[in-house]
Amino acid sequence: MTRIDRYLMVLFFRVFLVCFITLAGLLVIAQIFTNLDELLEYGRIRGSLPLALAEYFGPVLLTIFDRTCGLTALLSMLFVVAWLYRTNEWTAMLAAGISKARIIRPILIVCASVITLSAVSREIWIPKYSHILTRTPQDLQGTERVLPIRPTEDSEFGLLIAGKSIVEQSRTIRNPVFVLFGPASKLVGQIQAETATYQAGDSTTPAGYLLSGLGSPKFLTQPSVSVDGIDYLRLPSDTPWLASDTCFVPSSVEFDMLRGSSAKQFASTADLVWRARNQGDYYGDDLQMLIHQRFLQPLTDATQLLLGLPFVLTSRRRNIVQLTIACVLTYGLFFGVTTASAMLCGSSHLLTPAVVTWIPLLFFAPFAYARTRQTLME
Repeated sequence: MTRIDRYLMVLFFRVFLVCFITLAGLLVIAQIFTNLDELLEYGRIRGSLPLALAEYFGPVLLTIFDRTCGLTALLSMLFVVAWLYRTNEWTAMLAAGISKARIIRPILIVCASVITLSAVSREIWIPKYSHILTRTPQDLQGTERVLPIRPTEDSEFGLLIAGKSIVEQSRTIRNPVFVLFGPASKLVGQIQAETATYQAGDSTTPAGYLLSGLGSPKFLTQPSVSVDGIDYLRLPSDTPWLASDTCFVPSSVEFDMLRGSSAKQFASTADLVWRARNQGDYYGDDLQMLIHQRFLQPLTDATQLLLGLPFVLTSRRRNIVQLTIACVLTYGLFFGVTTASAMLCGSSHLLTPAVVTWIPLLFFAPFAYARTRQTLME
């Protein structure tokens, strides 16, 4: 690595840091002033406003970095090359016989490192803070967050879970309705209660929902339903830890599934793959599309970078404003095609999630590579 390589890398890192801080700062400040009262109250609860802001917006910065990595790297490269033009360093290096490809190589290496760092953040750091990222500033005071419920069928235990709404903090369903069509349906076809609280399984009790506020229906006096050692319905008549107006319904439907596939947007790819294999029927095509997008995200970021690189390297358009607009429009075009392709998957059965995810790359990647190579050879 030569001295000029180190110089270009350091210059790129400085510009990238300034671009990211500017973009992320605007988003964070806008959210702070929009939710100022809630954040001030949360700072009072935590004992320090800076600590509260760091605790909440630290993970948010990771998501901003993940989503804007490609665009920020492209704009940083644009500003670095514009600076080299401004100081005549670009002309001097070309006059010394150094090709464009050799000049831009260290910057491309740094861009690849940034894309790799984004992938690491997406797989390791962001999943650790998913419990914070799924909360809004209104949820910071510990108030209950009520969300709509997505009725979900549990084919393994033979039941359909529905209700009025769900409370995320307490993992509770309000006014739940459990429709039974499995072995427990011989005893009761439908159970209505005031609340249903999700309980994780342990060595003695399977995962499921504790239904409370049943009143005094007749089926509560019957024995629990168990087939081949598998519990399908536990009743207080022979379960000591159940109150007289409660019952326990084992289920493989986790509480997050009642929110739909959006609940796993901050999960790691390994977790998404496991859920697709074991719980794919509960999520549908959205989960499969998300998995394919995760695997192709580094290629997507690289394609976005290569689409804007010819604008950066051209010697006929050095106006920084025009170049910035051209790069942003190119990035917006790619994003628009990606969004339109995702919509096609939901409205048409002819396109699979894998095909839909590959469509933007098939359209743009060959053109971006050919155009960039041609520009570097000029």
